[in-house]
Amino acid sequence: RHLGGDRSGLWLLRGLLARLNRLPLQGYTALSFLLAGDRVAGALLLGPEGPVEVRAGAVLLATGGFGSLFPVSTAPSGATGDGMVLAWRAGAILRDLEFVQFHPTALPNGALVSEAVRGEGAVLLNAFGERFMPRYAERGELAPRDVVARAVFWEREQTGGTYLDLRVVEHLEERFPTVVASARALGLDPTKDLLPVVPAAHYVMGGIRTDAFGFTGLPGLYAAGEVASTGLHGANRLASNSLLEGLVMGKRAALAALQDLGEVSFARRLQRLPVLAASPSIVPALRQRVGEALGVVREGTRLRAFLAFVKELPLQEKPWASREEAEAGSLLLLARLVAQGALLREESRGAHFREDFPQEGEPFHTEVRGSTFCRHSHFDSN
Repeated sequence: RHLGGDRSGLWLLRGLLARLNRLPLQGYTALSFLLAGDRVAGALLLGPEGPVEVRAGAVLLATGGFGSLFPVSTAPSGATGDGMVLAWRAGAILRDLEFVQFHPTALPNGALVSEAVRGEGAVLLNAFGERFMPRYAERGELAPRDVVARAVFWEREQTGGTYLDLRVVEHLEERFPTVVASARALGLDPTKDLLPVVPAAHYVMGGIRTDAFGFTGLPGLYAAGEVASTGLHGANRLASNSLLEGLVMGKRAALAALQDLGEVSFARRLQRLPVLAASPSIVPALRQRVGEALGVVREGTRLRAFLAFVKELPLQEKPWASREEAEAGSLLLLARLVAQGALLREESRGAHFREDFPQEGEPFHTEVRGSTFCRHSHFDSN
């Protein structure tokens, strides 16, 4: 079932916002955590009037993924992975960061073209006007997202472009109002024109390792949503499952955090972790190189060259930083960690595809805590 045609997520968001009486810290950016011993006890926030410390008995991260690391992404501009970096710097484990799902059909500006239109008969064409998906998969346009995304990537490489033909879909504007509005914003009429489409970073399956109640392993710190790696999505999330996970795990994590509230004395001096920062000027070049090395199709030589590139870009620790500096720092760190995970995973699994290792190997997790990056073969929810 869908709400508002193709707007289920929007309606869920409206319902959530309607339940919130006020947003006292709207527009604030979390720069680092405050620690009381080994317990997360608040955060340093950057607001309109400068940095401010906010103490808390427990902290719940719901900061999303890092889609903004990629040159084309369906994620909001603020999806820079800050929550993952905050947790990692406090000692949490990050898991399976290389599992990034690419949606096969986004407009060049990142606006999503729902795969449901392909379920209603829309077909993919290359620059020569040829329908190509039957050459890649028996199910054609209805193949899994990773299969379609790779096919679109290869056809763009070989022919110079890929397009989606929606002209056969009946009642298009009524059933897919978001798609139609996004196309018209680019001056295209999907009832008459072919839509140029590209694969776009869409959802991060990896993130902060949590248990089934959102606990990160650090006292006082919980995570839910795309920032967390609960294991519920595996290596290749199914469409809309993240909405269900957000609802279920959001409630579980919130209730667990409420039961774990610690007393934080206002008289006690807390340890403030330094802010990780980088120059915002590096971001455009970083995104371009990420697209080449960490996109839909990966390969060892490109990954090693990319790692050499990002290790030359400076990261700084500062008492506080601007939002742009902190977001650049998060993106740069995550670029390094995602590349390390992709290089370590010498196999193809789910959304992670290696040209030089196209087959699946034995299952394992990649995990990073501090400077230690390892493969972990024990599968559980922790």
